[in-house]
Amino acid sequence: MDLKVLLYSVFLCYAAVGVQSTANRRANANAKKLLAALSGLGDRVLSGAFGGYTNVGDENGFSLGQANQIQQWTKKLPAVYGIDCAPGWSTTAEYKEADIIECMNMQAVEYAKKGGIITVSHHLPNPVFAGNNANGNGAYKTAIYNNDYAAILKEGTPQRNRWWNTMEKIAKGLQGYKDRGITVLYRPLHEMNGDWFWWGALQDGSQNGERQRLFKQLWQDLFHFMQKKGLDNLLWVYSPDHSRPSKTDFYPGDNFVDIVGLDCYTDDPTKINGYDEMIRFGKPFALAEVGPGTTNGQFDYDRFVKAIISSYPKTVYFMPWNGGWSPVKNKNPWGAYNNPKVVNLGELRVR
Repeated sequence: MDLKVLLYSVFLCYAAVGVQSTANRRANANAKKLLAALSGLGDRVLSGAFGGYTNVGDENGFSLGQANQIQQWTKKLPAVYGIDCAPGWSTTAEYKEADIIECMNMQAVEYAKKGGIITVSHHLPNPVFAGNNANGNGAYKTAIYNNDYAAILKEGTPQRNRWWNTMEKIAKGLQGYKDRGITVLYRPLHEMNGDWFWWGALQDGSQNGERQRLFKQLWQDLFHFMQKKGLDNLLWVYSPDHSRPSKTDFYPGDNFVDIVGLDCYTDDPTKINGYDEMIRFGKPFALAEVGPGTTNGQFDYDRFVKAIISSYPKTVYFMPWNGGWSPVKNKNPWGAYNNPKVVNLGELRVR
């Protein structure tokens, strides 16, 4: 272990004193230690990258390719690595077993065993629709009305049965990480204040007070389900979209969230909206999904990281998306991952 890593490990041991409790009071020791380490980062920030989607057979399918490309460009590997399970455009609410089980991906396990932190998200199929829909098999971008939403939460309905099926399959996938001693930064139901996913806000906004109440119930339902399944390896990440209002109005409560964040696609990283709102919750803050607003290869990731350090200093990690949003498809990834305030793979020790 080099001196830098040793000193930083000692710093984390002291910084972890007095940090918040996990949302799941039964969280295992590894999850508690990771939350303590994130809470104790001080003025440093973990790097990240998105590795792709499971069950997708093209260049967007999950692999370690994104991490390896970043290493080729920067000589560094990201500390946080993302995987998205069961994309809602390629599956239905009547999942095949493989759709979610692949969430426990052995390449992700390999990365975690090297010291990486795995974050899991979903673009979930719509439980209101059993089969094909004009917007794709899973209808993940098909809006539902509040009465449909309520039916998802009502015992005995077809919608509830499909949602239960969804939760069962997700839990089986996440269990694989628990069995291997891996803590997961779990980011379900993201960008809920936007109107593009079925679980999110309504386009006209006329009934969004009720929608916010239903969303909170859905999040809490998922939380309690995973808790009953014994999934004590999860840290729960709440991340609305920075470009829309009502970022805090969907917040399900302190007892159901470990980390707050923002999803942010912008061409000007000095103008991220909602940072002050989110840090008022007193939780660790993340830029949980980021990238340029315009995918023309001109986004400067070195400037982005410098903006994090100067304007959003409580950020504990940032995770750029892949494809045209990726650091390796844009400008100055070297500066981003080699900034002295950035912590990469192998530089964080959780004690």
